[in-house]
Amino acid sequence: MADFTAFLADHPGYREIFRNYDDAALHRGDVEKLLSHALYLDFAKIYRFANAEQKRDLDLLFFRYEVTILKSCIRLVYSEEEDYDLNVFDPFFIKHLKINVPALSASSSMEEYIRNLKGTPYYPFFEKLQASGNPLSSFDYEMHLDQYYFRKAWKLKEKLLTGENYQAFTSRLGTEIDLLNIMWIYRSKSIYNLEAADILSYILPITYKLTKEQLTRMATTNSMDEFMDIMKNTAYKEMYPALLNHTMESKYRQLVRKVYQLNKRKYPSSMATANDYLYQKELEIGRLITALECIRYRLSPQNRLSYILQ
Repeated sequence: MADFTAFLADHPGYREIFRNYDDAALHRGDVEKLLSHALYLDFAKIYRFANAEQKRDLDLLFFRYEVTILKSCIRLVYSEEEDYDLNVFDPFFIKHLKINVPALSASSSMEEYIRNLKGTPYYPFFEKLQASGNPLSSFDYEMHLDQYYFRKAWKLKEKLLTGENYQAFTSRLGTEIDLLNIMWIYRSKSIYNLEAADILSYILPITYKLTKEQLTRMATTNSMDEFMDIMKNTAYKEMYPALLNHTMESKYRQLVRKVYQLNKRKYPSSMATANDYLYQKELEIGRLITALECIRYRLSPQNRLSYILQ
């Protein structure tokens, strides 16, 4: 662990975020939080040098980061972890956040959490969820929040973006939505055994390269074989073997990464290069956090590598 943090503290990509901390005193949870905020630090640096049009594109990414922080605070409500440490945030983030992170992370119940969202764009959404009367777990809240993000971002792009930025963002988000819907339908049928009506109530009513007919047919099939037959005849047939061998999460990341890289070549005048950099950074941080987990459970170097490179 000490060697791991010492390496990061000396790495140019993470040196700035670790410089105010004693490597030897950092615990695993501390390092994970610092790694996550290294992404936000890089985002802030890019945002400062962006023009008005570029900032509109980055604002949609900031919306996603804010939702990620909301989800982290929800997990704190359901756990015994400490409050969010705002000291690791870049001042830019504190200034632009629409939410009160200290209050949210210190909430002792979801009722208190929702009260702490009053006056923000998220309050009506959470108030409606609470008013439904259905018992909701941390997973339920996070899933609904993801749906909220994708629906709203899909609408906001029409208002905020134009030209190549619009095209790049649409291809990126549209691919994510299509793939997440496929994976949710697959899980609903193979793991949760949900009825078609329940599946349709959970999936995002947005399609990109999938057609609405394909989406509905996949959700309402009577068997997994029928679902797979429909899916392998869509634009996402590459997911077929990944569903069979249970590597769909890895394949999802691979296909989304391909879109980011394609956008760089296809839309050179857009923010695609900056977005690709931030996505690659996010993936890198995910691998570093996985490496931390491997060290925690004392896996052999060979086993560590297989997990990290998934």
